[in-house]
Amino acid sequence: MNKNNAVKLHIYNEFSLVLDNSLFLAMLIVMKNLCLLSLLLLSSCAFLDKRYVKKDISVLQGLKDELKKENQNFKSALESDIKRTIRSEIIPELREVTTHSYNLMRGQKKIKEQVYEKTLIGRVEWISTVDPLVKFRARVDTGAQTNSVHAEDIKEILKDGKNYVEFTTYGEDGVKHRFLKEIVKKSKVKSTSGDSEVRYVVQLEISFGGKTIKSNVNLNNRASLRHNFLIGRNLLLGHYIIDVSQSRLLGAPKEDDE
Repeated sequence: MNKNNAVKLHIYNEFSLVLDNSLFLAMLIVMKNLCLLSLLLLSSCAFLDKRYVKKDISVLQGLKDELKKENQNFKSALESDIKRTIRSEIIPELREVTTHSYNLMRGQKKIKEQVYEKTLIGRVEWISTVDPLVKFRARVDTGAQTNSVHAEDIKEILKDGKNYVEFTTYGEDGVKHRFLKEIVKKSKVKSTSGDSEVRYVVQLEISFGGKTIKSNVNLNNRASLRHNFLIGRNLLLGHYIIDVSQSRLLGAPKEDDE
Protein backbone atom coordinates (compact mmCIF):
# COMPACT_ATOMS: atom_id res chain seq x y z
CA MET A 1 0.00 0.00 0.00
CA ASN A 2 1.50 3.35 -1.04
CA LYS A 3 1.38 6.63 0.84
CA ASN A 4 -1.75 8.06 -0.87
CA ASN A 5 -3.78 4.87 -0.46
CA ALA A 6 -2.86 4.62 3.23
CA VAL A 7 -3.94 8.24 3.83
CA LYS A 8 -7.19 7.80 1.90
CA LEU A 9 -8.06 4.65 3.81
CA HIS A 10 -7.46 6.32 7.17
CA ILE A 11 -9.55 9.40 6.26
CA TYR A 12 -12.33 7.17 4.98
CA ASN A 13 -12.42 5.21 8.26
CA GLU A 14 -12.47 8.37 10.42
CA PHE A 15 -15.24 10.05 8.39
CA SER A 16 -17.27 6.83 8.37
CA LEU A 17 -17.28 6.88 12.18
CA VAL A 18 -18.40 10.51 12.29
CA LEU A 19 -21.10 9.98 9.66
CA ASP A 20 -22.42 6.89 11.44
CA ASN A 21 -22.96 8.96 14.59
CA SER A 22 -24.44 11.80 12.57
CA LEU A 23 -26.87 9.51 10.71
CA PHE A 24 -28.07 8.09 14.04
CA LEU A 25 -28.78 11.62 15.28
CA ALA A 26 -30.53 12.47 12.02
CA MET A 27 -32.74 9.37 12.33
CA LEU A 28 -33.81 10.45 15.80
CA ILE A 29 -34.72 13.91 14.51
CA VAL A 30 -36.67 12.46 11.55
CA MET A 31 -38.60 10.11 13.85
CA LYS A 32 -39.49 13.00 16.12
CA ASN A 33 -40.63 15.10 13.14
CA LEU A 34 -42.74 12.21 11.83
CA CYS A 35 -44.45 11.87 15.21
CA LEU A 36 -45.23 15.59 15.27
CA LEU A 37 -46.60 15.47 11.71
CA SER A 38 -48.73 12.44 12.57
CA LEU A 39 -50.23 14.24 15.54
CA LEU A 40 -50.93 17.27 13.33
CA LEU A 41 -52.57 15.07 10.71
CA LEU A 42 -54.80 13.39 13.30
CA SER A 43 -55.67 16.74 14.73
CA SER A 44 -56.62 18.10 11.30
CA CYS A 45 -58.74 15.06 10.46
CA ALA A 46 -60.60 15.19 13.79
CA PHE A 47 -61.42 18.87 13.63
CA LEU A 48 -62.68 20.00 10.27
CA ASP A 49 -64.55 22.93 11.61
CA LYS A 50 -63.40 26.30 10.25
CA ARG A 51 -62.93 27.64 13.73
CA TYR A 52 -60.01 25.21 14.21
CA VAL A 53 -58.29 26.05 10.92
CA LYS A 54 -56.59 29.13 12.31
CA LYS A 55 -55.39 27.12 15.34
CA ASP A 56 -54.06 24.31 13.10
CA ILE A 57 -52.18 26.83 10.95
CA SER A 58 -50.58 28.21 14.09
CA VAL A 59 -49.58 24.71 15.19
CA LEU A 60 -48.16 24.00 11.72
CA GLN A 61 -46.16 27.22 11.78
CA GLY A 62 -44.78 26.33 15.21
CA LEU A 63 -43.84 22.87 13.93
CA LYS A 64 -42.08 24.44 10.95
CA ASP A 65 -40.06 26.72 13.21
CA GLU A 66 -39.17 23.79 15.47
CA LEU A 67 -38.02 21.72 12.46
CA LYS A 68 -35.92 24.61 11.21
CA LYS A 69 -34.30 24.97 14.64
CA GLU A 70 -33.62 21.21 14.89
CA ASN A 71 -32.03 21.17 11.41
CA GLN A 72 -29.81 24.12 12.31
CA ASN A 73 -28.71 22.40 15.53
CA PHE A 74 -28.00 19.18 13.63
CA LYS A 75 -25.91 21.03 11.04
CA SER A 76 -23.91 22.83 13.74
CA ALA A 77 -23.34 19.59 15.68
CA LEU A 78 -22.21 17.79 12.52
CA GLU A 79 -19.76 20.57 11.57
CA SER A 80 -18.41 20.61 15.12
CA ASP A 81 -17.88 16.80 15.14
CA ILE A 82 -16.08 16.86 11.78
CA LYS A 83 -13.77 19.73 12.81
CA ARG A 84 -12.96 18.09 16.13
CA THR A 85 -12.20 14.73 14.47
CA ILE A 86 -9.97 16.33 11.83
CA ARG A 87 -8.10 18.45 14.39
CA SER A 88 -7.64 15.83 17.15
CA GLU A 89 -7.39 12.52 15.23
CA ILE A 90 -6.90 12.76 11.48
CA ILE A 91 -4.19 15.46 11.34
CA PRO A 92 -1.94 13.76 13.98
CA GLU A 93 -2.37 10.42 12.19
CA LEU A 94 -1.50 12.01 8.85
CA ARG A 95 1.72 13.39 10.33
CA GLU A 96 2.69 9.90 11.54
CA VAL A 97 1.77 8.24 8.24
CA THR A 98 3.73 10.71 6.13
CA THR A 99 6.93 10.39 8.19
CA HIS A 100 7.34 7.05 9.95
CA SER A 101 4.91 4.62 8.35
CA TYR A 102 5.57 5.64 4.74
CA ASN A 103 9.34 5.34 5.14
CA LEU A 104 8.90 1.97 6.81
CA MET A 105 6.71 0.65 4.00
CA ARG A 106 9.12 1.94 1.37
CA GLY A 107 12.01 0.19 3.13
CA GLN A 108 10.04 -3.05 3.40
CA LYS A 109 9.21 -2.93 -0.31
CA LYS A 110 12.88 -2.49 -1.21
CA ILE A 111 13.90 -5.43 1.00
CA LYS A 112 11.22 -7.69 -0.53
CA GLU A 113 12.46 -6.86 -4.02
CA GLN A 114 15.97 -7.93 -2.98
CA VAL A 115 14.67 -11.15 -1.40
CA TYR A 116 13.31 -12.37 -4.75
CA GLU A 117 16.86 -12.35 -6.15
CA LYS A 118 18.24 -14.61 -3.41
CA THR A 119 18.39 -18.40 -3.14
CA LEU A 120 16.31 -20.16 -0.49
CA ILE A 121 18.19 -22.78 1.55
CA GLY A 122 17.36 -24.96 4.56
CA ARG A 123 19.00 -25.42 7.95
CA VAL A 124 21.18 -28.26 6.57
CA GLU A 125 22.66 -28.31 3.04
CA TRP A 126 25.24 -30.31 1.08
CA ILE A 127 28.56 -28.59 0.46
CA SER A 128 31.90 -29.89 -0.85
CA THR A 129 35.50 -28.81 -1.25
CA VAL A 130 36.90 -28.91 -4.78
CA ASP A 131 40.50 -30.03 -4.31
CA PRO A 132 40.51 -32.51 -2.77
CA LEU A 133 36.85 -33.45 -3.22
CA VAL A 134 35.25 -33.89 0.19
CA LYS A 135 31.47 -33.83 0.66
CA PHE A 136 29.89 -32.51 3.83
CA ARG A 137 26.35 -32.32 5.08
CA ALA A 138 26.75 -28.85 6.54
CA ARG A 139 24.75 -27.01 9.16
CA VAL A 140 23.73 -23.43 8.34
CA ASP A 141 24.41 -21.05 11.24
CA THR A 142 23.62 -17.34 10.88
CA GLY A 143 25.14 -16.78 14.33
CA ALA A 144 28.60 -17.76 13.08
CA GLN A 145 30.59 -15.06 11.33
CA THR A 146 32.88 -17.44 9.42
CA ASN A 147 32.58 -20.95 7.96
CA SER A 148 34.14 -23.70 10.03
CA VAL A 149 35.43 -27.17 9.12
CA HIS A 150 36.54 -30.02 11.31
CA ALA A 151 40.36 -30.25 11.40
CA GLU A 152 42.75 -32.51 13.28
CA ASP A 153 46.49 -33.18 13.25
CA ILE A 154 47.07 -29.49 12.44
CA LYS A 155 50.65 -28.49 11.55
CA GLU A 156 51.95 -25.05 10.56
CA ILE A 157 54.76 -25.17 7.99
CA LEU A 158 56.83 -22.68 5.98
CA LYS A 159 56.81 -23.20 2.23
CA ASP A 160 58.36 -20.90 -0.39
CA GLY A 161 58.61 -18.17 2.22
CA LYS A 162 54.88 -18.37 3.03
CA ASN A 163 53.05 -19.75 6.05
CA TYR A 164 50.91 -22.82 5.35
CA VAL A 165 48.83 -25.10 7.53
CA GLU A 166 48.41 -28.81 7.01
CA PHE A 167 45.37 -30.57 8.47
CA THR A 168 43.19 -33.66 8.17
CA THR A 169 39.40 -33.78 7.82
CA TYR A 170 36.79 -36.24 6.62
CA GLY A 171 33.39 -35.99 4.96
CA GLU A 172 30.14 -37.93 5.20
CA ASP A 173 31.73 -41.09 3.79
CA GLY A 174 34.18 -41.21 6.71
CA VAL A 175 37.25 -41.15 4.44
CA LYS A 176 40.06 -38.93 5.75
CA HIS A 177 41.64 -36.30 3.50
CA ARG A 178 44.80 -34.25 3.99
CA PHE A 179 44.80 -30.54 3.10
CA LEU A 180 47.66 -28.07 2.65
CA LYS A 181 46.48 -24.46 2.50
CA GLU A 182 48.04 -21.04 2.87
CA ILE A 183 47.16 -19.29 6.12
CA VAL A 184 44.89 -16.28 5.65
CA LYS A 185 45.06 -15.32 9.31
CA LYS A 186 45.37 -16.84 12.75
CA SER A 187 44.25 -15.78 16.19
CA LYS A 188 44.25 -16.96 19.77
CA VAL A 189 40.88 -17.94 21.20
CA LYS A 190 39.75 -19.28 24.55
CA SER A 191 37.65 -22.42 24.71
CA THR A 192 34.77 -22.92 27.14
CA SER A 193 37.19 -24.78 29.44
CA GLY A 194 39.43 -21.68 29.58
CA ASP A 195 42.29 -23.12 27.52
CA SER A 196 43.86 -20.95 24.82
CA GLU A 197 44.38 -22.30 21.31
CA VAL A 198 45.49 -20.96 17.95
CA ARG A 199 42.69 -20.77 15.40
CA TYR A 200 43.72 -20.81 11.73
CA VAL A 201 41.69 -19.39 8.85
CA VAL A 202 42.32 -20.64 5.30
CA GLN A 203 40.63 -20.07 1.96
CA LEU A 204 38.93 -23.08 0.38
CA GLU A 205 37.39 -23.51 -3.06
CA ILE A 206 33.87 -24.70 -2.33
CA SER A 207 31.02 -26.09 -4.43
CA PHE A 208 27.65 -25.00 -3.04
CA GLY A 209 24.27 -25.01 -4.76
CA GLY A 210 25.77 -25.54 -8.22
CA LYS A 211 28.22 -22.66 -7.80
CA THR A 212 31.96 -22.79 -7.17
CA ILE A 213 33.21 -20.04 -4.86
CA LYS A 214 36.23 -19.23 -2.72
CA SER A 215 35.45 -18.58 0.91
CA ASN A 216 37.34 -18.26 4.19
CA VAL A 217 37.02 -21.21 6.59
CA ASN A 218 38.37 -21.50 10.11
CA LEU A 219 39.85 -24.79 11.32
CA ASN A 220 38.27 -26.23 14.43
CA ASN A 221 38.00 -29.61 16.07
CA ARG A 222 34.34 -30.50 15.61
CA ALA A 223 34.65 -34.18 16.57
CA SER A 224 32.04 -33.81 19.30
CA LEU A 225 29.60 -32.04 16.96
CA ARG A 226 27.13 -33.60 14.55
CA HIS A 227 28.26 -31.77 11.41
CA ASN A 228 31.88 -31.49 10.27
CA PHE A 229 31.20 -28.33 8.27
CA LEU A 230 29.40 -25.20 9.42
CA ILE A 231 28.23 -22.54 6.95
CA GLY A 232 28.59 -19.02 8.36
CA ARG A 233 27.53 -15.53 7.42
CA ASN A 234 30.57 -14.83 5.24
CA LEU A 235 29.25 -17.34 2.68
CA LEU A 236 25.54 -16.51 3.12
CA LEU A 237 25.67 -12.72 3.12
CA GLY A 238 23.81 -11.12 0.22
CA HIS A 239 23.07 -14.37 -1.63
CA TYR A 240 20.89 -16.66 0.49
CA ILE A 241 17.89 -16.65 2.83
CA ILE A 242 17.17 -19.51 5.24
CA ASP A 243 13.98 -21.44 5.94
CA VAL A 244 14.79 -23.28 9.19
CA SER A 245 11.79 -25.59 8.75
CA GLN A 246 13.41 -27.15 5.65
CA SER A 247 16.58 -29.13 4.88
CA ARG A 248 18.60 -29.88 1.73
CA LEU A 249 16.62 -27.54 -0.52
CA LEU A 250 19.61 -27.41 -2.90
CA GLY A 251 19.45 -31.17 -3.35
CA ALA A 252 22.07 -33.89 -3.02
CA PRO A 253 25.56 -33.79 -4.60
CA LYS A 254 25.56 -34.50 -8.34
CA GLU A 255 27.22 -37.87 -8.00
CA ASP A 256 24.46 -39.01 -5.63
CA ASP A 257 21.76 -37.92 -8.05
CA GLU A 258 23.00 -40.22 -10.80
